Amino acid sequence: MSRWVPTVIVSLIWLGLSLNALHHRHYRRLWWWLGCWGLSLLTWTPIAFSFGSDTVAVITTHWIAGGIWVLQPLGRGSIDTSFWLNILMTVPQGCLLRLNWPRLRWPQWLLAGLATGLSLEAGQAIGNWLVHLGRWVDINDVITNCTGIVIGAALTALAQYWWSKNIKGD
Repeated sequence: MSRWVPTVIVSLIWLGLSLNALHHRHYRRLWWWLGCWGLSLLTWTPIAFSFGSDTVAVITTHWIAGGIWVLQPLGRGSIDTSFWLNILMTVPQGCLLRLNWPRLRWPQWLLAGLATGLSLEAGQAIGNWLVHLGRWVDINDVITNCTGIVIGAALTALAQYWWSKNIKGD
């Protein structure tokens, strides 16, 4: 039961931020906070999902602070279905980043993506250390989460550009 404590605490924080955005009728921000909540639930619950292949044996892992760590980026066996799904799961958050903060440019998208990946993996590392969460801390997840944020922001910027030229321009 204690393995759920970090998820419950973080969920209460996201709930408070979501309710605050709803109260102030900041609906885009509400979706941002709900997206953060969703990413937290996908990565910080003590339930591990595996969409990868059976290549775990070729991935070099280390046991650190109560969890399994993958420190070698893009190693043999690390680019599998879960690699692509990690990118896909953060694309919506990248779209919301662009919608909520339209003045940000690609270097800031990159920093936001890096912060997202690092915070998700740091949360897993802390959860492993404190309550034996049982999640892998993987440098590849930082890379894929960052990539998803940048792709989402770029796709939204392109859609906004297209919309302004083709729809509003008429």
